[in-house]
Amino acid sequence: MILIGTDFSAGSLHAARIGLLLAQQTDSRVVLLHAFKAQSRTGMFMSMDRYIRQAAEQDMAEFVSRIDPELRPFIHETRVVRGYAEEVIMQWDEDQDVGLVVVGTQGSSAIKEIFMGRTANILLNKLNSPILAIPEEAVARTPSGLVFAWDGRPMDQSTIEELMEWSGKLGVSLQVMHVHTPHSDPCDEGTALFFKDRGIDVTIIPGEGDVKDEIDDYLQQFSNTWLTLIKRERGFFEPFFHDSMVKREIFSTTNPILII
Repeated sequence: MILIGTDFSAGSLHAARIGLLLAQQTDSRVVLLHAFKAQSRTGMFMSMDRYIRQAAEQDMAEFVSRIDPELRPFIHETRVVRGYAEEVIMQWDEDQDVGLVVVGTQGSSAIKEIFMGRTANILLNKLNSPILAIPEEAVARTPSGLVFAWDGRPMDQSTIEELMEWSGKLGVSLQVMHVHTPHSDPCDEGTALFFKDRGIDVTIIPGEGDVKDEIDDYLQQFSNTWLTLIKRERGFFEPFFHDSMVKREIFSTTNPILII
């Protein structure tokens, strides 16, 4: 299942289209999910909740009508749920067989809030499923390749195989790049050899400045390539990446980012 979060903005519509194209390519079913918040006030909560839900359901129907007709058959269901977006998504991730969560990163209200402050830590650190973050400027098609930004530290074989599985699902090549700064430790030889044995070279880029800028410059060499990052048990992308860099990357790049 591909879970697509929407706030009905133009940015989330663009993300939904790319998510549905991905569903078409991978023969996946899609759930469109919208979370709404209702203020609790004595004697008013139930009626306000009903009216807000009705309005959101109407907005959802309008949202679906704006999706390309050839992509609509891949929408398995639409859901309007009361709650905070990050909490609703996490609950679905725990209760359902979610293979990927897709969100737009430059929409208004709830979806943009997903990648800001406390909610970034909740979803990026605790969500079990991979996340695909799609900027509004991204090309509206599935990728021509994946670029994995490796921090140089040891990786579990299962994580590497998951990277390769995603490139296989998408039918594209996987590239691995590493930005080596004056403060970086040498890349883990075992992980590098694992990639090499599977025909995947690791490109080492000397980095004197901002790691994010080096990643952006590398991505510009390729058309319609998705950046791929992984989570780490010691904290999200620590110590090579950190939350502030990730959020800057998410809000400034025009490349979709697949986080597994």
